[in-house]
Amino acid sequence: MAPTYGTTSSSEEEYSSDDGAEPPPPPPKFPTHIANYYLNENLGSGYSGSIFRATNLHTNQVVALKVQYIHHECPTNKYERNFFPMIQGGLGMPRLYASGVQGPWDYLAMELLGPSLDSLFRKSGKTMMDLRSVCSIGVQLIQRLQFMHQRGVLHRDIQLGNCVIGLPPYDKVIYMIDFGFSKQYIDPRTGRHIPDSNIKRDFIGNYWFSSVGVHCRGKVPSRRDDLEAAALMLIHLLTPRGLTWTRNGVPKTDAAHKALKLEKRNATPEMLCRGLPSEFEEFLIYTRRLAFKECPNYDYWVQKFRGLAREEGFADIDSFYWPPPVIKKPVLVKTFNTPIRATGRPLPRDEMAGVLEGLTRLELGVQPVLGDRANVEHVIRQARQDALRNPNKPEIITVSSTGGERKTQPARPLRAHPTNLGLSKAAMLNMLSGKARVARDNKVLAGLVKEFTEVLQMNSSRTVTKEAFNFLDILYKQLDDPSVFIQPHRTSQQQSFNEEVFAKDPAYVKLGVVSRLRREVNYARSNKVMAGMVAEFAKTTNKSTGRTITKDGFFFLNGLAERLAVLQ
Repeated sequence: MAPTYGTTSSSEEEYSSDDGAEPPPPPPKFPTHIANYYLNENLGSGYSGSIFRATNLHTNQVVALKVQYIHHECPTNKYERNFFPMIQGGLGMPRLYASGVQGPWDYLAMELLGPSLDSLFRKSGKTMMDLRSVCSIGVQLIQRLQFMHQRGVLHRDIQLGNCVIGLPPYDKVIYMIDFGFSKQYIDPRTGRHIPDSNIKRDFIGNYWFSSVGVHCRGKVPSRRDDLEAAALMLIHLLTPRGLTWTRNGVPKTDAAHKALKLEKRNATPEMLCRGLPSEFEEFLIYTRRLAFKECPNYDYWVQKFRGLAREEGFADIDSFYWPPPVIKKPVLVKTFNTPIRATGRPLPRDEMAGVLEGLTRLELGVQPVLGDRANVEHVIRQARQDALRNPNKPEIITVSSTGGERKTQPARPLRAHPTNLGLSKAAMLNMLSGKARVARDNKVLAGLVKEFTEVLQMNSSRTVTKEAFNFLDILYKQLDDPSVFIQPHRTSQQQSFNEEVFAKDPAYVKLGVVSRLRREVNYARSNKVMAGMVAEFAKTTNKSTGRTITKDGFFFLNGLAERLAVLQ
């Protein structure tokens, strides 16, 4: 993960040596012990110091000892120790056992924790993290920031390297570390929020996830900027190879840093979240719309990511598991209706060939039947056709026991709603297509789109069948050419959206397109625009694996119906 850039302090004063003074001597080698702690292995070195696994010489307590040279140009230990008393006792906040200065070394003895998310992710060798893990990180990260902000502290350096998991029994908890760049946003003297300012400021934070306002515009950081950094980090984890401006490493020159800021500033939420669940784009937009002093609605977004995880079939989202748990397939329950091929072992090829050959030698002949069903089947077909032609005035059909004449008697009127006709899903869709073909205004079309959505949801299958595509074809033709309301019988022909597609698009392509259509349909200004949206929705669904409709797809159809009702 990128090192931090710039320096900071609790009073925003930059640390530097006096002009004309001799530069400080280089740091000596690390000693074997500092204060009451014996230094064991070096757990990692960074820009501002090193962290050792250390043992207390008197109690044998094992801690993480953060050691920094007292003449370091960015003395983060000096400032970090001031924030620990404010956050002690919070879930996911490390404990500080001791701190001080001995000789040339400034040290912090803290709770020993596990690896960082950056380390876990890099060792996995994957280009992106799974959705369950990212939702879990999102829930815990927002909760940690909520606690810090309630204590009046901004973190200001949100990154994967500063999120670490605990050691057992807290190995499912994500901890926040590294408060060297933190700052109080509540003035301790006045008890008020710090003021905004347009004065030019040095950048403090990290290259990758610091908010656009702080990084690219030099704004004063507040709670909204911590949340925006969290949103960018979550999007980074779900993007193959990460956010684009993170792929070339740390910029080595001012020109490279300027180019990075320009790319980051021009990247819209829609571009960054293409192919991701809509919750991530909504979260990023929300953080960027917050006012400087506004308190974020943390609980809402915690519930939002929990809900997304539940919809995707994930449980216990508040605990972070690594490696991610394997989702077990449901056990097949064997019933009398279960096909033999699903319950038994597959037959060998030669044995199956013998079975098929035996079937070819069967002599069934003419088998006796209990009765002639030809007349019954004719009556059933006739009843269905009558229901399709005139669904508001159905009849009860009585078939005599002798298979004779067909009698009818008046029945109470059935509602015109297709799901109340007792027909198959395909028959209902065909009926809606017939009504859409002769529709004469937007209000009628709006009602038909609502009924179409309900028919698609009447069972567990979300696959768009040829009958559903036929309805979308007709809907597109109606919206694309308004003259159809006056002359229902069209002579023009158009290729169906149900055309065979050999190359399927990845799942994230459909998710991105449908998520965008869900938003844009609310602002459609004409039938022509909505026709284009219907065409894009149908073509994208046809090219997707399984040709299923997602949650955003149903939102789009409902939004289309509502927009049609408005545009009379």
